[in-house]
Amino acid sequence: MSHPDGDKHHFVPRSYLRRWADAGEVSVATIATGRRARGGVRVTAMKRGFYAIDSYNTDPNAVEKAFGSVEDPGKRVIDKIVDGRNGDVWPLPLDDRVALGAYVALQALRGPEQRLLMQSLQDDMVESETRFVDEHGAAKWFANHGLRLTEERARGAWDSGVGDGKPLVVIDALYHAQRIANDSDTVMNLFLSRYWTLVRFDTPSLITSDAPVSLNDAHDERGAWGFQNAPSISLPLNRTTALVFGAVYPSQSEGETEALLNGAFDREVEGSDIWAQRLNARTAHNAEHELYFHPDDAALISSELRTRNDS
Repeated sequence: MSHPDGDKHHFVPRSYLRRWADAGEVSVATIATGRRARGGVRVTAMKRGFYAIDSYNTDPNAVEKAFGSVEDPGKRVIDKIVDGRNGDVWPLPLDDRVALGAYVALQALRGPEQRLLMQSLQDDMVESETRFVDEHGAAKWFANHGLRLTEERARGAWDSGVGDGKPLVVIDALYHAQRIANDSDTVMNLFLSRYWTLVRFDTPSLITSDAPVSLNDAHDERGAWGFQNAPSISLPLNRTTALVFGAVYPSQSEGETEALLNGAFDREVEGSDIWAQRLNARTAHNAEHELYFHPDDAALISSELRTRNDS
């Protein structure tokens, strides 16, 4: 299916990218090559037709439009945070905390890197199950899944379904949208079960990327952590503000859970050079292909931040 020129689907919201823009443009550093350029917010962090579901009965922009119901409230909370002064808006009231948690959960799930992860997990599973069938037979595999067949019939069913490396499911826009719909509440609740730290800098200090929700520190193997067990999760909110989620808090009582949700364990701290270095290193390490920064902040992108050389 070909997608009209209007189907510019942003996997990072334009309203978010504008926080690093000058006259509607952001600077872009390509991780694989180190190349730097400037690009308009409208054409940055975008893939044409990325969320389009191939159906004549479906608006190709329907999925991205649906994101607006989460993006808009989250944007308003971020506006309130970055425009506020120290101590004025933090900790957030519960409604704002939930809105921002939903926004971060959506951003964590919507990008191309998540679709690649889904594909990689499926490929690993098919490879593992294929090894089992090769070693123990297709009949044994089906028996383990509650279906008794002769080896001949089982082998035919296996080859028809997943033989020759065939995918179990097609990892496309429809599948991705379904995963976002199914997983968003769970991921949001995992964010809400952590304590939150707001880091404010006096001067522009932060970059962002095409995968701005970071689960791994620069010294971690990429993909080492998930939303539940990551020691910390970070998201730059603009050039001078970052949100850091601490470890999942093991609430022992209903009262502790209520206190957590109402921000009793949250804190607001003054950004330092150490904070900036760690957050920017995390951003670069977790990025998929591109780093984004304000045109005046080129000095924040150094060779030390280019931790990956794959494209």
